[in-house]
Formats: sequence, structure tokens, C-alpha cells
Amino acid sequence: MKKYFILFLIFFVSLSISSLLNAQIKNFNPQFLRISEDNDFINLRGEGTDRFFTNGTRIDLFYTKKKQRKLITKLLMPLGNDADDLYNIGITQLMFTPSDITQINIIKNERPYAGLLLFNHGLISSNERTKEKLTTEINIGVIGPASFAKETQTWIHKAISYQIPLGWDNQVKNDFIFNYLLRYEKQLLSPTEKFELIGMIGADAGTLYNQIISGLTFRVGNFNSYFSNYEKSFNYKKFQFFFYVKPSVIAFMDNSTLQGGTFTGYQSVHTINADDLTRFYMQFEYGFILGTRRFGISINEKLRTPEYKLSPTIQVGNITFFIGL
Repeated sequence: MKKYFILFLIFFVSLSISSLLNAQIKNFNPQFLRISEDNDFINLRGEGTDRFFTNGTRIDLFYTKKKQRKLITKLLMPLGNDADDLYNIGITQLMFTPSDITQINIIKNERPYAGLLLFNHGLISSNERTKEKLTTEINIGVIGPASFAKETQTWIHKAISYQIPLGWDNQVKNDFIFNYLLRYEKQLLSPTEKFELIGMIGADAGTLYNQIISGLTFRVGNFNSYFSNYEKSFNYKKFQFFFYVKPSVIAFMDNSTLQGGTFTGYQSVHTINADDLTRFYMQFEYGFILGTRRFGISINEKLRTPEYKLSPTIQVGNITFFIGL
């Protein structure tokens, strides 16, 4: 089955690249590249670990284009004709492990090994006049050995002379992933140009997650408008430096990284039983962004309450680079 997933991924990448190259150059205007790294070893307090959510790498190319909407792009939702639309296409790899990667055997009541390889296509549609933003994104890929998570983590650990993970043969089985993300944001309060409060509600549905999320974003400092796609080449303020805090609550029905894939989860040697899921968890994210017109960096940390019984609270750091094109 692994080879069929690999063939599918090659086909999808080829189709996506072909779609972009076939567009006229005037219809495809690159804006910036975003490179993001999540890792539980990145910790501002110096208390890094290598367990549960262990690593996530994502690379996205953001671009603008004319209003022609072809193929899978038709599934993405703009706010309207007067919206500022910013598209992205990218790739994501995620890795999940139990607390002790030196163990060959299954560690019961702990998160199973799971790897994800996803191709992302999204649209950020913003309206400066109404102070609202709509983000839609399609994620297509695979969970399981075809994600190459085992090979990637093993290669990295060998490169840095760190403990080789021994339990990847117990990871969840290969399965197909298709998920659709919908997130709506609206400014709630902005007493000065240095402070704003934004509300958010969203949903994620498909074969990876089925969940609803709501939360708030506080921003303080020198920043561009959140509702004019300030990300585009950082083309407003020459200099940005601001802090932000994002508390949120997530209600979920299922999670394939814990339960195995929708179609093959029952074949996996180790998963978390549905009765042991918490169904609700909270996430608290805080960090800062420093940016110029052509370059930016974001550093943040996420604290996540347990997603299943006997799970500890998870703390994950992130560093993201923005490079204007």
C-alpha cells in the first residue's frame, strides 16, 4: 500500500506545479516564502523534551493572482470582490512519538507513533473596511509510514548524534488524508493603533481531524493592519515589532494521529481508544514577531492541555521565517 500513497503524492505535486506553470506569469505573483519549525525541544525556559508532538516542519509559498479559479482552488472561499486575497501552496511534515523513544515495544496508554506528510493549498481573504478575515485551506496527504517520518527523524538524530528512535515500526498504518480548514476572524476592539483584540472561530473537517475551535488574539506593539494581508511582502510599515497572545479552546470528535486513519485505524497495532479522548482541550500561545519589508521572524510557544486520559500537558516552541520575494 505504501507505494500507492507515494505514487499519489507524486501525482498531486506534479499536478499542482503544472497548474501554476500553466498560468500566465502576470496571473501568478510570488509575495513571500514562509518556513516554519515546531519542536517540543524549543522551549524558552530551557526545558525541552523529545516526546508526544516532537516535530513539525512547514514550507509555504504565498502569492497573488487574478480572479480565475481553477481545479481545487474553487473549493477555497473568498470574502468578496473587494477582499484582499492571498493564496498559498506548501508542504508539511509532522511527527508524533511516545515519551520514551528508546523503547522498541509499545508503551501502553501513551501517544502512538504517527507521521504525517501533507500538501497544503489555502486562501487568506481579508477586508480592511469591515475588519474581517476568512482563511480556507485544503490539506491532502498521508498518515503512516508513507509520510517518511521515521526516516526523517532517524536521519536528523544520527546527524546530531542523538538517541535513535526505536519504536517507529509500531506507528499507525498508512491512510489517506483530506481535511478542509475554515477560520473566520473579526476585530473586536482597537482603542489605539498599538493594541487590538481579534475574535476567531473555525472548523477543521475530514479524515485527519474533526474539530471546532474558538479563541482570541491580542496584539500589542508596532504592527501592520491584520485585515489588509500585512504578510504581503511586509509592504506597509518598514519596521514591525509586536507581542501577541492567543488563547483558544478546541472541541474535537476524532483525531487520526491518536486513533489511526479513518480507513485503516483498526489495523494499527497501537492507538488511543475513543473512550479515552478528552473531547475538549485548551491551547495558550504567546510570542513576538519582528519584521521589515523583506524579512520577518516569529518566535512563539504553545501550551496544550491533555487530548486524552493520562496525557501530560504539552509545550511546543516554534520559529518561523518570512522572506519577501
